[in-house]
Amino acid sequence: MKAAVWHGYKDVRIEDVPEPKLSPDCVKIKVYWAGICGTDRHEYVGPNFIPTEKPHRLTQRTAPLIIGHEFTGIIVEVGGNVTGWKVGDRVTANGSLTCKSCEMCKTGRYNICSKLGFLGVGDDGAFAEYVTVEADRLFRIPDNVTLRQGLLAEPIACGIHSTNLINDVQGKDVVVIGPGIIGLGCFFAATLKGASKVLVAGIGDNREALIRRYNGDYVDTQKTDLAEYVKNWSNGKMADIVYECVGVQQTLNNAISISKPGAKIMVMGVFGQKPLISMNDLQEGERVLMTSQAHLNEIETALEYFSKGKIDADELITREVTLDTLVEDGFEELLKNASKHIKVAIKIVDTK
Repeated sequence: MKAAVWHGYKDVRIEDVPEPKLSPDCVKIKVYWAGICGTDRHEYVGPNFIPTEKPHRLTQRTAPLIIGHEFTGIIVEVGGNVTGWKVGDRVTANGSLTCKSCEMCKTGRYNICSKLGFLGVGDDGAFAEYVTVEADRLFRIPDNVTLRQGLLAEPIACGIHSTNLINDVQGKDVVVIGPGIIGLGCFFAATLKGASKVLVAGIGDNREALIRRYNGDYVDTQKTDLAEYVKNWSNGKMADIVYECVGVQQTLNNAISISKPGAKIMVMGVFGQKPLISMNDLQEGERVLMTSQAHLNEIETALEYFSKGKIDADELITREVTLDTLVEDGFEELLKNASKHIKVAIKIVDTK
């Protein structure tokens, strides 16, 4: 089968590789759509998490391996121990790889397994014609949601999970820093959870029309001082909740500076460099710094939002590529023009 195999820094090769073998607890899926995640982009110029010398703590794999963990497809084969799924089912999946025996796994928090891995990072992933996935990680795509639309469920689920962790969003003034797909997931989740109002802060105005269509507010931080804007926007009290969805020092500083005493600050950005944190500002205002790792079952909620028309998943896909054009039209395009794109989708199967 054809697959995108990661070998090293800017070295992703489209190769002919054997189809994955099916184990008893898994299903084999013909991949129709896959999506380039921020993690994939980081790995393209990495490695960051892909093991190159020391084997992965769970899978014992090292590179080269097939990348990608966001995908949708159709089941073509079912393992002997699998029940509840059949050939022909349209699915997506949680790409987490877990040990199932540590404290976190046993208490239902497998997203923070002590040996956590992911498809496409710790083992072969979904930028391929076929992928195998454990059946208990599957989610059925509703009949009125296309496979293309379903592709967005995984990244949107990250925002829903972080919002579930925050818990008390209803009636609050919320600011999201960073209007990429993770920031948009937080925006949608906070809005649909009943936030009083949600402000998204970004560079440029590429996302403004989208945000305003969902009754959100938007500020271009190139033109406007964020702290001053939030002060006016919140009638002087500053933000109850801030999502940091960029992963650089300045946006972390901003997240703290625009939060009111007692606020919750949810850090979603992946930091390329270790940040410095102003602990005095956190402590003096009893601000709570929170983090979120991927998701649990929130893909189901995202698919429900799509099915009920609460989120238009199609408008979040800003570019389509194929496996053959993935490197130049996908990864290289994102390095050059990241701000232009929300989600770059890879069409694995031509359904025309």
